[in-house]
Amino acid sequence: MESLKDTIKQYKIPIITILVVIIVLMVMLAVGFQIGILSTDPDGLEKTLEDAGVQEPEPFFEAFLGWISNDYIAGILGIILTVSFILATYYILVYVKKKRKSAD
Repeated sequence: MESLKDTIKQYKIPIITILVVIIVLMVMLAVGFQIGILSTDPDGLEKTLEDAGVQEPEPFFEAFLGWISNDYIAGILGIILTVSFILATYYILVYVKKKRKSAD
């Protein structure tokens, strides 16, 4: 059976990669809150289309977190769900790889 030290050495790069991705997502979220990416004033193209009477088309799908009225909360939950899905997929792949390796 592998010791904890060997296990940490084996998964050092994937753990660091996951942590870097999480930190980058957190920084992006913080920067998005600070600079106010979303504007209440439409840009030139949107304004021209609105003046010409062009309406927004009906959405093709319903948003997964559309029942949440606060966009920031929905965004944070979306990020948490996405990171959780990625981590779960990663750990399932690692589990399958270990199981296949032990079967050989």
